[in-house]
Amino acid sequence: MLFLVFYFILFSILIFQGTHVAAEVKNPLGTLPEEVGQAPIASARWGLALIGTGLLGVLVGLAGFWWTGLAALRTPLFCLGGSVLVLFALWVIFLGRKAEFIGKPTMADDHGHH
Repeated sequence: MLFLVFYFILFSILIFQGTHVAAEVKNPLGTLPEEVGQAPIASARWGLALIGTGLLGVLVGLAGFWWTGLAALRTPLFCLGGSVLVLFALWVIFLGRKAEFIGKPTMADDHGHH
């Protein structure tokens, strides 16, 4: 029973995160500066991948209550969902856009002020 709680939480997170990533391209929330926003095409692809994986997991998880054959797929799908979430996190951290600072550095202040 505890496995099912984590199972459905994981796939709900994938659906919500995918929706956020895909929608951020057209309707940005404005919580981050534009310089650190993710690339639109990659964001849309990741969003669709996360939503698709999340929906697959939820549908198979719910259908497993009626057909016991599908219940056996929950553990492999849980591993797949966790792997997709880890890959998405690594993409955001290491392969996503880096901040592009505009302008020149200010003149160094050698007066000892902090």
